[in-house]
Amino acid sequence: MKGKWIYIQSQSLNQRVAFDENTGWLFCEDGTKYSPKEIKKITQDWKEAKELPLQVHIIKKAFSGTIVTAGKQ
Repeated sequence: MKGKWIYIQSQSLNQRVAFDENTGWLFCEDGTKYSPKEIKKITQDWKEAKELPLQVHIIKKAFSGTIVTAGKQ
């Protein structure tokens, strides 16, 4: 299945992100990627994913980690 890509400039991350509507994966220009499960844990809707919390992104990138839970701030 070919990807159906949407490219967005993220203001919070200060970079372009690409979202594949077919798979639900989000790829950042800096190489960080988010699975559909991770996106669901930190946003209500994939459209909100373009403005991911910068702190979450920095930690995920630094540790090449997987988001397993998200708490309320």
